[in-house]
Order: sequence, then C-alpha cells, then structure tokens
Amino acid sequence: MEKQLAACVNLIPAVESIFCWKGKISSESEVLAIFKTTAECFVELERELLARHPYDVPELLALSVGAGSEAYLKWIRAETIG
Repeated sequence: MEKQLAACVNLIPAVESIFCWKGKISSESEVLAIFKTTAECFVELERELLARHPYDVPELLALSVGAGSEAYLKWIRAETIG
C-alpha cells in the first residue's frame, strides 16, 4: 500500500484450495487477496508480490473491469501511481 500499487486490497480468509502440484492432488487453506489497481500498476505490483510470496507459483490474475461506478474507478486511479 505504501508504494501506491493498489488503492485497496480485500483479504478473504479461510479459502480452501484443491489443486494439482508436482503430480499429486493437494489441499491448502489460503487467504484470497483481491487488489484494486490499474493496468499501468500491474507489472510492478506483480513484481512486488512475487518477491514476497512463499509459493513457487502464486495465483496472480489480472481481470479486466468491463464497467463500474465511475466514482470508484476514479478513486482507484487517484490512489495509485499508474
């Protein structure tokens, strides 16, 4: 947050993930983090997250916003460096 790469992050605890990893099925309790940012900030945000995340391959997805409250989207742009 200090680097202004996201305006907000939602942390959703107790997400149960079931996945295949290195040839076997695994299950982990995880925290889902949803970062509200701009396309311009994504590369730097990704770099920061990869440097800090304990997983070899953390789930990092960029989802485009087709529509949203203009006031909210304006706030995200104002609060990020992108």
